Amino acid sequence: MTTLKALACALICSVGAQSIASAADILPKEIRDKAKGELVWHDASGGATTRARDDTTNKDFAAETGVTLKSDFNSDTTKFFAAEDSGAQIPWSLIEFPTKGDFIRARDAGYVEKLDPSIVDFSKLDKDAHDDYGVDVMRYGIVLTYNTDKFSGANAPTSLRDLYDEQKFPGKRCMFKYPQFGAVLESALLANGVSPDKLYPLDLDKAFAKLDAIKSDILWWSNGDDAIRLLSSGECSIGVAWSGRVYNAVKHDKAPLAIAWQDSLYSSAVYAVPKGAPNAFAGQAMIAHFIADTEGQKALVKQITYATGIVGLSPSDYGEDVAPWIVAGENAKKAILENADYYAKNLPDVVDRFNRWVALN
Repeated sequence: MTTLKALACALICSVGAQSIASAADILPKEIRDKAKGELVWHDASGGATTRARDDTTNKDFAAETGVTLKSDFNSDTTKFFAAEDSGAQIPWSLIEFPTKGDFIRARDAGYVEKLDPSIVDFSKLDKDAHDDYGVDVMRYGIVLTYNTDKFSGANAPTSLRDLYDEQKFPGKRCMFKYPQFGAVLESALLANGVSPDKLYPLDLDKAFAKLDAIKSDILWWSNGDDAIRLLSSGECSIGVAWSGRVYNAVKHDKAPLAIAWQDSLYSSAVYAVPKGAPNAFAGQAMIAHFIADTEGQKALVKQITYATGIVGLSPSDYGEDVAPWIVAGENAKKAILENADYYAKNLPDVVDRFNRWVALN
């Protein structure tokens, strides 16, 4: 019987069978019954984060509604903005913006739909975790990460600034090949003596001058799994990675990694429905289900430690072993919130200059 139940769940999640009402249903019947068909979603995370969602909240939504989910991984929003700018027909009915800055830029350009409060219950969210067009999800740390076989105890790095101390912490540096939500520019300014409260607007001249000093020792990664592989193997002795990816590697793979919250950054992804979405109702229903799926949230955070501002859930609800990895409490006090408004206004110019700098020998 257990085998049959597991098979039934797998079929529902993978092929989108008709929803089956049960005591575990989360959405109101009228929403559950109306959500149907295929939903292609723009996935900015990929890797371990998407696997965690597919095991928890995504699986729960597909099982309850019968909607077929297909992810389209893009590490940044270039493809999305190009499609919206051109007026092309888009395939996505839900988009994960990797940062609040990306979302603000899209919202202000009119590229996302207004969310319907009769579908998405905003009362389930903290007041600062949403607006009329998007929901902040999975707050994550952009943290200094190091290989504990290289550095440990009193010799371990303690701040993001240590990324630039090649005498004390020798070896290759792993950094994200995209300036936003990778702390590339912010880390350079911090190491150059800029105080956290003076980071924005970013002094790009000063940042690139500092990056020049370590450029030959940088190994660039393009997704979170690559960052973990490079750091765990020792190809990089130190670098920047996303907190949940490090937790997942330490917990499940016993990777020799540790993090430091001091002067690291944090941000939130944002769920929204693109303008012109082919299945906009299912996109809104998926957002509604994500924030209402309390048990799914607990299971998700235990896998990837990216918590969402949901009313009634606190770090202790996820377990004592998870709390040190969540952006909350002392961790959040030590870290720096990435300035979403700055990136919303300046991202194209910042990316252009960054890409030209990377291309230079």
